[in-house]
Amino acid sequence: MDISSRKTIHMGVNFLLAPMPVVDRQFGLAFQRFLIESGVAYNSVEQVEMQISVVREKPTPLSIQIKSGGQVGQLLIVASPPERALDAFIREADGVVRAFEIAAETGPRQIVGKDASIRDLFDSGGEHAFQEIWERFLERPPQVLDMLERHVLGGGLRFVMPSKEGEPDPVQIELKIESFLRDTSKIFFETQFSWPQPSPPGTQIMPGELLKEVDRYIVRISGKFAGGEQ
Repeated sequence: MDISSRKTIHMGVNFLLAPMPVVDRQFGLAFQRFLIESGVAYNSVEQVEMQISVVREKPTPLSIQIKSGGQVGQLLIVASPPERALDAFIREADGVVRAFEIAAETGPRQIVGKDASIRDLFDSGGEHAFQEIWERFLERPPQVLDMLERHVLGGGLRFVMPSKEGEPDPVQIELKIESFLRDTSKIFFETQFSWPQPSPPGTQIMPGELLKEVDRYIVRISGKFAGGEQ
């Protein structure tokens, strides 16, 4: 696997918050105004009961969803595909958070839960990514797959890892390493970090810290997978 070929196809960060503002028309208009003041452009807005979706298709994709479901609500920020560097997405995510906080006009809130995910593609070392996963990484002979009685188009691995004992902010990790079915020469990485422990009330919403932690893990793991030192 060629780690220098990394192409990120999805970045996302999600927060569960309490208390949540009422996502009504007044909030929606304020949020849109403060998005513009924060330098976050958008193309369209859709607002239904207790939910607002803000979308930008060009020049770079961006999707924002805010949901209010009683005391606990959601702030979701996604770029899929990002078509920009991680730092650029983080700057926009920070702008979205600023706009949300100003529009919300409420006191200190609590982050009840949070997660961040990044999806990447890497060039494999041959024509078929699954062959590299199966034979080189798992060191399994191709004949073992004969028991499936069918040609294998693709496949991969899924790892679910609980938090470590003593972590100040426990994090659960889910990692998928698969052949990419739309282009079987590519290896697909999906990395998701989930922090289920509520943060102290008033903790700042910082999407960049979460995304950078996921990115650092991907750099380390992809380097080890490719056989290099990271």
